[in-house]
Amino acid sequence: MTESVPRSNVTRLDGDRFVSGSVAYSADLIPAGALHLAIVRSVHANATIVSIDMRAALGMPGVVAGLTGAEAAALCDAMPAAMALPAAAARGPLQSRCLAVGQAVYYGQPVAAVVANSVHAAQAAAGKVAVEYAVHAPTISASAALRDDASIVQPGWETNLLMRDRIRAGNADDAFARAAYVVEGTMTIAPSTSAPIEPLCYVGEWDRRTRRYVLTGTFQNPHTSRWLVAAALRVKESQVRVVAPAIGGTFGLKMAGHPEEVLVALFSKLTGRPVAWTEERRETLLAGARSQHHTFALAADAHGKLIGWRDDILVDVGIIAAGHSWAMALVTPAVFPTVYAIEHCDVACALAITNHAPWQAIRGYGKEIGNLVIERAIDLMARRTGIDPVELRRRNLVPKEALPRLLPSGLNVDSGNYPAALAQLRELFGYDAWRARARDTRADAVRIGIGVAFELTPEGGARPGNFPNGYETSTVRLTPSGDIQVLTGVTSPGSGSDTGIAQMVAGELGLRVDQVTVTQGDTDVTPVGTGNASSRALMYGGTAALLAARDLRDKLAMCAANMLGGSAADIKLRDGLAWRGDTGQSVSIADIALGVHVRPFTVAADVVLPLEVTRSFTPANVRVEPDAQGRIATYPTFSYSAHAVAIEVDTELGNARVLDYAVVHDCGVMINPMLVEGQIRGAVAMGIGTALWEELKYDGEHRMITDRFKSYLLPRATDLPPIRVGHLTTPNPFHPLGMKGAGESGVGGALAAAFNAVADALGDDARLEHVPASPARVIAALNGRPA
Repeated sequence: MTESVPRSNVTRLDGDRFVSGSVAYSADLIPAGALHLAIVRSVHANATIVSIDMRAALGMPGVVAGLTGAEAAALCDAMPAAMALPAAAARGPLQSRCLAVGQAVYYGQPVAAVVANSVHAAQAAAGKVAVEYAVHAPTISASAALRDDASIVQPGWETNLLMRDRIRAGNADDAFARAAYVVEGTMTIAPSTSAPIEPLCYVGEWDRRTRRYVLTGTFQNPHTSRWLVAAALRVKESQVRVVAPAIGGTFGLKMAGHPEEVLVALFSKLTGRPVAWTEERRETLLAGARSQHHTFALAADAHGKLIGWRDDILVDVGIIAAGHSWAMALVTPAVFPTVYAIEHCDVACALAITNHAPWQAIRGYGKEIGNLVIERAIDLMARRTGIDPVELRRRNLVPKEALPRLLPSGLNVDSGNYPAALAQLRELFGYDAWRARARDTRADAVRIGIGVAFELTPEGGARPGNFPNGYETSTVRLTPSGDIQVLTGVTSPGSGSDTGIAQMVAGELGLRVDQVTVTQGDTDVTPVGTGNASSRALMYGGTAALLAARDLRDKLAMCAANMLGGSAADIKLRDGLAWRGDTGQSVSIADIALGVHVRPFTVAADVVLPLEVTRSFTPANVRVEPDAQGRIATYPTFSYSAHAVAIEVDTELGNARVLDYAVVHDCGVMINPMLVEGQIRGAVAMGIGTALWEELKYDGEHRMITDRFKSYLLPRATDLPPIRVGHLTTPNPFHPLGMKGAGESGVGGALAAAFNAVADALGDDARLEHVPASPARVIAALNGRPA
């Protein structure tokens, strides 16, 4: 009927508006006369709230209203869980009220709030709220939380152990008993976060005439937020509209479940005016994720074949609230042994509740840590055996012919060509030349280290109990003027996924990409969907739109046949026209669209109207019914990448400088390679930042001290060299177009490669065991102290 989907570097729709300051973000949409919300946050990680005195605050100029936790609790409920806890998990009340009641259980938890006529007036009033606390010792590590004498951290729970997980394959004990080489190690990953250029921003408006709330803001998951907010406000979902305009990055930080979503709506109804809240950067940095400790061991035979893997993982997931970010901890062990043919595995994982803020989802969603740890172990094995790190990896990669392949966790890896990726990376990076150059610096004060790493990236998560789960829906509509409107439940965090969706639809209908408009992020008009998460925008939402476009194409072919004669099978759509192949006659798609509306009995004879189709896409390769070993498969596709980096380390100062970087990536069939490369480069930057600089830190009283970019260090443009990207394409056999996700791929590979490069520069005797590899830790490792 039409040519295949165009796979080309189409420039982004409205890209000129994004780079010229013409796009309206959430803060640009705050109505005139809106009130502004300021939040009083707990300055203690664990404290009873004895009293809250709002009198001075409410008497401040411009202040309109204020609420304590007890007052808010009389007006609204806690948010429900966005994802149900696994059956094996402990149970207890969520800390998901918009304001804490009775007890603050993490530093920065909202305990009171005020609204005023200006941001400054609201903040000044918040500073006048007097909160009396009875302070208790916080539980600030997973190991402390799981001690027998530990106090219960989360009120209403009976344990600090959220859950344990154990993944096994083969016989790890036997593998280690017969191994010629065994390496052991530990890895401690410090908490870090993402830092989108646009912080959170919400505007709540209560319409007393329609009795509806309208929430506009940085909603990564608009339909999920509508469900959670409606439940908290004790209203029907139809009484809540959530709108997500252009968003300046999400990276997981803007997923549903923030207490401020409820607060702006609640205050809007109380005051009868719009209420806005824009997050300050210090608030962005209050919460993170990735706090894990690994005790691992890797076994190999005399020829360097990896035969056994063990890992004991202890995870600090903080407090359990409405969001599902704690589930990142379960993804970490699920990726083992990634791209390597290790037959015998034994991985244990324990998730502990502590007095840290609830985890915030972050790009990588746990899989980046699994990739980091096993890649670190492989470099240690390379040192132990004397085998070059690239060669050791080459000997142990799963061959192309062995895929699809079940991981010990039950995930079914769809496809790939890992040996080809490694060979391409070696040439693209110039590995041999860089390795020789690094050897020449071994006796210098400034040394070069080379890091190599693979990353396996499960994408498109469909875990049971999540809302919504495992499908996406899109509507494709032909307007009377001949343009196409796509309504989809996925959203764009600024990645350009709307351009990719438009490409997919335009290709099916024989139209230009600029004839397709993609509408996202409005719960009143778009189908229920996840929003953006787990690289699903094109793979799920785009595929649903493509399937709908194919059905619409068939309707258009029937209409064209009615106008041109012949049968629908003779019609091809190309260049905005419907062509009858046997005669060369054509009619424009615009004329068909108008004809259906003004002459439906002839033009649309035997066609089911309207010229609008809604389709859903549910991926194959997902298994939610447990197999004989109790395993499920929650990810349908698996991108992968191979990374190499050269890093210069000053052994006197501990500073690291990235000299060169190359990555080879495979996400199956690419709709728009330019968009993919943008995602990869961004992911690499994030991975390098996590490896070298980024860390959330606390003082002796467990108060956040990395509350600005002067102390929370991000990579700058001058810190990174040009990143060379190579591609392989191994189509996904479980997807109709052969696609895999690409949005998260690259973080874990960059994290592992950069960390390995620093360790390589330090030499065999240095023990670098803590992420990030900060200057202080580099110096400690060089001085013989574990760091």
